[in-house]
Amino acid sequence: MQMLTIVIGLIFILLLLSLLATTIMELVAGFLQLRGKNLEKALKNILASSDADERILEAFKNNALYKQLSYQFGQKKKAPTYVSAQSFQSILFNILLEGGEQNLDSIRKSLEKLENEDLKNVLLQLLDESEDKLDTFKARVEGWYNDVMDRATSWYKENTRRILLMIGFALAVAFNADTIAIYKHLGADPQARMEILGMAERFVAQRDSLPFDTTKYASIDSIYKRAETLVLQDLEAARTPLGLGWDSDNDDKNDPMGFWDWLFRIAGWIVTALAVSLGAPFWFDLLKKLVNIRSSSASA
Repeated sequence: MQMLTIVIGLIFILLLLSLLATTIMELVAGFLQLRGKNLEKALKNILASSDADERILEAFKNNALYKQLSYQFGQKKKAPTYVSAQSFQSILFNILLEGGEQNLDSIRKSLEKLENEDLKNVLLQLLDESEDKLDTFKARVEGWYNDVMDRATSWYKENTRRILLMIGFALAVAFNADTIAIYKHLGADPQARMEILGMAERFVAQRDSLPFDTTKYASIDSIYKRAETLVLQDLEAARTPLGLGWDSDNDDKNDPMGFWDWLFRIAGWIVTALAVSLGAPFWFDLLKKLVNIRSSSASA
């Protein structure tokens, strides 16, 4: 039971750090417009092959609906962060038919004129599979777009995971959150262990899911408030019992750290960074399972 309590406490701290890292990642993504750039790359992959002109892509980006999606909170953005499948289909058909009547014959004629062979072949294949039904063809185009965007989301997550790893290491250093040291501290201090356990149990009991959706874009104000709550409340509450930070009494100022001490601490920071890069949903799901296991064992 003691080992389970230690693991729960450690996972709870990693969860808080992961939530903070994700929050900072959102700020970075918003500042660098990573989501918009990723969407533009996906659209280019769909609408403009490397050996074809970019006429359709440029027409798509100049469409009134697409431009409207580029505005948020009264400020123009270089690219929208999200275009729904229905909006994509509407814009694409408007371009292909040049605002004319939408019927299968006119669509086929427009497709056969496309210079982008990849785009033409894909759309003609979807058209042939639509059983001469316009609504079915539209649905297939939307499904194709969703499949492409699922892959684009995977690309985005892969690219941002590297940034999240760097943020995780920076947080580990800033909070002096050494996973190895935290584990040892929880094992040696029963009072700290029970305090962190109580925090973890309350955290899980008060919510069925994460306190915010880590997969969706949020406003800058909500991101700042989220970061403030995590730092000033949750992490601050855990700082004292765990001795987190650089003003900890655990570091004897009269006995400076040697080479091996620093090496082990850096290793602990790296472990923390790697753990944080796994993401808050992973740690939250694991924490819920372990808390439930402990509750069941205690009541048995």
